[in-house]
Amino acid sequence: MRSSFVLSFVSIFILLFNFAYAAEYIKKIEIEGLKSFSKEEFLYLMGVKENQSFTPEEITTGIKRLFLKDVFDDIIVEYDQGIMKISVQEKPLIKKIEIKGNEHFSESFFKKLLSFKKGDRLKEIECKKTQHNIENELNKRGFINCQVNIEKKVFENFADITIYIKEGEPLKIKSIKWKGTFDEYIKNFLSLSVGEPFDKVILEEFINKVEKYFIKQGLIGSEISYSFTNGELTLTIKEGKKLQLEFKGVNSLSERDLKSIAMAHFQDQVNENIIKDSINSLITFYRAKGFIEVRVYSLLEQAKNEWKITYFINEGNRKFVKKVEIQTKLPREEIEKLLANKEGSFFNPEELENDKQRIEEYFKIKGYFNCKVFPPQLQEEENSVSILFKVQEGEQVKIKHIEIKVKDNLLKTEAEEIAKTYINSPFNETTFLEMKRKIREIYLKSGYSEARIEGNYEIKNSDAYVSLKIEPGSKKYFGKSIVLGNKKTKTKFIYQRLLPKESQPYNPYTLEEERQILYKTGLFSRIDIKPQPQDDSLDLIYNFEEAPAGAFEFGFGFGEYEKAKAFAELSYINLFGMNKQIFSRVELNNLEKRSYITYVDPWIWKDLTFKSSLLFEKINFKNIDTKSIIYKVKRYSASAGFEKKFSEFFKAELLYEATYSKTWDVMPEVIISDQDIGKLFISGIKASLIYDSRDNPFDPTKGWLAGVTSKLSNEFLGSELNFMKSSFYINKYTELIKGLVLATSLRGGWAWLYGKTENLPISERYFLGGRDTVRGYAQNTLGPKQNNQPTGGNAFLMGNVEFRTYLGKNFFIVNFLDFGNVWKRVGDVDVSNLKYTTGVGLRYKTLIGPLRIDYGYKLNRQPGESHGEIHFSIGHAF
Repeated sequence: MRSSFVLSFVSIFILLFNFAYAAEYIKKIEIEGLKSFSKEEFLYLMGVKENQSFTPEEITTGIKRLFLKDVFDDIIVEYDQGIMKISVQEKPLIKKIEIKGNEHFSESFFKKLLSFKKGDRLKEIECKKTQHNIENELNKRGFINCQVNIEKKVFENFADITIYIKEGEPLKIKSIKWKGTFDEYIKNFLSLSVGEPFDKVILEEFINKVEKYFIKQGLIGSEISYSFTNGELTLTIKEGKKLQLEFKGVNSLSERDLKSIAMAHFQDQVNENIIKDSINSLITFYRAKGFIEVRVYSLLEQAKNEWKITYFINEGNRKFVKKVEIQTKLPREEIEKLLANKEGSFFNPEELENDKQRIEEYFKIKGYFNCKVFPPQLQEEENSVSILFKVQEGEQVKIKHIEIKVKDNLLKTEAEEIAKTYINSPFNETTFLEMKRKIREIYLKSGYSEARIEGNYEIKNSDAYVSLKIEPGSKKYFGKSIVLGNKKTKTKFIYQRLLPKESQPYNPYTLEEERQILYKTGLFSRIDIKPQPQDDSLDLIYNFEEAPAGAFEFGFGFGEYEKAKAFAELSYINLFGMNKQIFSRVELNNLEKRSYITYVDPWIWKDLTFKSSLLFEKINFKNIDTKSIIYKVKRYSASAGFEKKFSEFFKAELLYEATYSKTWDVMPEVIISDQDIGKLFISGIKASLIYDSRDNPFDPTKGWLAGVTSKLSNEFLGSELNFMKSSFYINKYTELIKGLVLATSLRGGWAWLYGKTENLPISERYFLGGRDTVRGYAQNTLGPKQNNQPTGGNAFLMGNVEFRTYLGKNFFIVNFLDFGNVWKRVGDVDVSNLKYTTGVGLRYKTLIGPLRIDYGYKLNRQPGESHGEIHFSIGHAF
């Protein structure tokens, strides 16, 4: 037996032989003509598999799905004795676009009008749209006899497009005539001359310039128009009148604000009604500022070319709210927070009725369903107002009983479990709607996407009786997922991110979860998901708008140690269309040169991320106090490893690191071992655990940042040294009150040496002091010294406490206490040797973190040491 299913453009023809409506079995599938489309995705959307039965209706549905992809011109399906043959004709890919015949306009001018580009599928509708765009634009430019032809040459799966343009002779301007009274300067705005084409685009630009000029001159009611007849361009300009506003009697508020409020009413004309509206706006503004007795009068004076409006303002006394009393048995504090008229604020009579409604709403939320708030009583004094709100609460209404009716008791037990949680709760409209929403959620998650809940309630005395009637509708299941709109991102990648759900009960909350997963990739600026009914299932059409995947950033700055500095960074987060990422950065300053490149694969296996990086840096390690170079180091480093995220806040890393370094020009005073000079290769394994629940990584107000890191270097791994370094940090951020954040930090590190290794090289030792550690000490000067030069050590401990107070206008003041020290050996650690500093800092908030300047003062200063240090930088100290 044999059957054919043919869909071409918008028509579906199904030819059935001998087995109409009967299910058939597929032994083998053969596809011809599939060139640039994945066979796996094709069969998935088609809904067919080998060794599986099918029906004609399923084939028809599958073909419709495939045509949504806008890739195919034709799909023909034939079935004969277990073999399904599918012939497809793909829309060719545009390989080349040429513009020919243009004389007056450049090729780039026309390419901006194209509705397709190289790499797009060739679509007839887009060709017609492009032809219309070009013809329309040429007509506006005066070329009304233009002709546009688009020629398409198709070979294999590609197409070359040639656009032939015959612009023709344009309408030309033979003369220009000016009408009206206006400033001659306006003629300079017109960039058209006699003999040039009649270009409407340039004329519209001229009109916009003139309108802006009139507005800047304060002119109201100007009119600008043009006409073109028999080659004569006539420009008619009616200059409006100048409007001047003057205010008299203003003593307390800004005249600039008042002028802005009044001027907003005068756009095209001036009349008595508009002036009255402006007066009402001024009165409303005054009353909101506490001037409840304000009076405003106006005087309109007209001259030939000018209007002048004088506003006479009698401000009256400014009143503030002296006292707000609410007669109720409930706590007043919560209610008072809702009011616009608070004690100590300027009195605003416009908000009195709103305040009354806010109080009523508050009581109803608390279950006082029959509450009544009487109109406020005012007691006015010369400069103040006392407000009394009398409240008749009535009895608190609580939910006594909830009755649920649903056909066949479908999910009734689950709905009743939700309802039980509301028994004896205060009743209000919000609670009633919330209850319906939560019960409906049960049905939605179980596949009943059309579930409706109707409800009513009856209140008897202080009891509410609720009745809910549920109409579940038919159960729906997830169908196929159809991905559209992605151009740079591989469809395969998107399918891998979608949750497995086909044939499961339809749950709209699953779609939101998928949306968030996809947004977190950073690849998409918009994701629309539209369900499409298919019998008892719902296909899902995902329409994507892709965000820019590449970015280039650069910047310049100045640091207290580095002096002039600069950076440039290039990143791309969608390599191969699979969200693989590459980041490269170069940093330069007077002390350091650093460059690195990092490759990240966030999806190497399930939720495991692969990371690798290459680093080069050259550093001149400088004593900030003496300005002398302690040592110089050149370092090449490579690392590779994995990161796993266990939750939103918790992740772990495991990396292999290899570093080759060369150290030279080392001060004799700081040399401890032979490894402090010369070439050195260090190889090891590094493991980290990180917890980060901060609300903002640049300027946190709450949350934790904690972590522990260990690095094991061993000769077995090719390293010249044997050691294990471990460090930890615990940062806590707490907003004590609005605008005041307590930030605390505790950090430490230590190194154990084993085997033949007796000393850490200077490049691996710990140093403290400076803008991000113990302020009050210069950079890297805290800890062991030889001949007054810092040598670093094998262990450190430090802590910081900051009070960050917001001052307004993005400024903060910070009070801090820092402590810490470095010890030569782990066994030398003695907390009685900790150094303490305190100080104050100023911050200015920016998008990349605060600009800051700090002064740290030494609390246990040694003889010969400075009293303190000044530091400035970007970002918080921790």
